[in-house]
Amino acid sequence: MPPLFRALIWAVASFAIALAWIADLIPASVGSALVLALPIAMVATTPRAACRKS
Repeated sequence: MPPLFRALIWAVASFAIALAWIADLIPASVGSALVLALPIAMVATTPRAACRKS
């Protein structure tokens, strides 16, 4: 999967969580936990080869 597409997927997920939190569709504690956990999950699932310089 291209890195740009992978970043777009994570950005859409983060944006959806933020909007749901603002609209009170999810509790504040769950929203804040997801906003913190999503970037950690993104970094954890990024292949190491994508982080290396050519």
